Amino acid sequence: MRNLLYIILFLFLLNACARVGRPTGGDKDVTPPKLLKSTPANGKVNFKGQEMILEFDEYVTLKDPNKNILISPPLKNQPVISPLGIGTKRLKIKFQDSLNPNTTYQINFGESIADFNEGNKLNNLQLVFSTGPVIDSLSLKGKIKALHFEKKPENILVGLYEAKDFTDSIVYKQKPYYVTLADADGYFKFKHLKAGNYHIIALADENRDYKYQQGKESIGFIDKDISIPQDSLINLNLFKEYPVFSVEDIEQKSRYHVVVKFRGHPDSLKVTVKSPIKRQQHFFEQGQWHLWYQSDSDSLELSIPLPHYRLKTYYRKRSNKKDSLQVFFKGKGRISPLDSVIIAASMPLEQIDSSKVRLQRDSISVVFSLKQLPEGKFVMSFEKESGKSYRLYLLPEAVTGFTGQANKDTLTNNIILPKIDVYGKLILRLNNVLQKPLFIELIKNNKIVRKTPTQTGSNFVLPFLSPDKYTVRVVIDTNKNNRWDTGNYLQHIQPEQSIEPDKVIEIRANWDVNQSLMLDELSQ
Repeated sequence: MRNLLYIILFLFLLNACARVGRPTGGDKDVTPPKLLKSTPANGKVNFKGQEMILEFDEYVTLKDPNKNILISPPLKNQPVISPLGIGTKRLKIKFQDSLNPNTTYQINFGESIADFNEGNKLNNLQLVFSTGPVIDSLSLKGKIKALHFEKKPENILVGLYEAKDFTDSIVYKQKPYYVTLADADGYFKFKHLKAGNYHIIALADENRDYKYQQGKESIGFIDKDISIPQDSLINLNLFKEYPVFSVEDIEQKSRYHVVVKFRGHPDSLKVTVKSPIKRQQHFFEQGQWHLWYQSDSDSLELSIPLPHYRLKTYYRKRSNKKDSLQVFFKGKGRISPLDSVIIAASMPLEQIDSSKVRLQRDSISVVFSLKQLPEGKFVMSFEKESGKSYRLYLLPEAVTGFTGQANKDTLTNNIILPKIDVYGKLILRLNNVLQKPLFIELIKNNKIVRKTPTQTGSNFVLPFLSPDKYTVRVVIDTNKNNRWDTGNYLQHIQPEQSIEPDKVIEIRANWDVNQSLMLDELSQ
């Protein structure tokens, strides 16, 4: 009798497992699960419990619930959401916190629920319930525009704080009162809101803690409160703040070369050398301050006027690395008529003896001029003729570096200017734009390949473009510094306004492309 009971139990378990597994034969199941019922029911009012049960029409599983499930208003502790057993059609939600009275809650499951066999996702299942006698019914929608990102941020969170509780610092410390997620195109919608005044923010909430991590995450905001239901459509610009300007490192690159590395933008910063030194040359380049100097001292004292940063004394070690002169060229081989030919080196160049420089085209000498840049490079200017090749010679001792070293051998650079008909031209007209300082960025594969000077007007000409497909970005250059400047949340500074029309412009060889763009957003 006991053996018979074991056999019956074994057959029962085998049958249960067979029902969970994928059936053989037939068409592949592509249908997501369906919610049959929830206990309590969706839309329940006067909810007083701590648990909810969801029942589906097939066996389900949970995928990344902490990432995909969004609860609004957020709870201090996430509820425990789990299947009721292995291979089950039911899920249980157990709240860890006491729910607020007279509050409408929404649970959006995103893509967290899928069928057990094929993984078909049940997208955006929502449950709504209230701990009071009514379900709030007001709504708010809008769009987020991500400004100047090589890769558009994902999982952008939009939050509403009650205006009566809002301070600038609350976004760092406290979760919003309502939250929702923007879709891939930046559109968002809040549902089931109660009437009132709110402050809205957008976050690229990478660690999903509903709070702003300055320096790591991006933010969007508006300064004024919004009123529900009077305000129903809101647009936000999402931007990444510049890092707080600070000294990151001081490095002795070689015997005569020190580099101060910064975070942020050092445009107006003045670093002063306090130590007695024989001679020096210094300059900023790509966020770093370079100092070339000669001194008999083992220490170097620098004055770096930053908040909370004391006078820095840097003790340099006698480096065994010699500062050898290595000359190189920027603008070599095939170049466009807009490219510069630059003579540079491993150290700042003190001078170039133009009597020992030759520029030839077909063995004929070409007139040129040289201009020294602050960082110790020289730009060569000459009349460029399309379809021609040039050869640049630096004879021995033509170039002298900071340490007094000169080139010992003749250096050459071959320059080729293709015929003009290999390029295309873009003639761009911006319609419906007020007289504001603007510049254009031409973008290919998320990289800026051309930028125009800032101008007040609506017509732009971009010549000598390689055949390819491009998009454009139009920037209102408010401070006329010919670069896009981001915003600052605590200083209530919005980023400079820009727009990227969803239009691909194809440039063809030996062809002028006339393009008109209607930019309603920039005319406001």
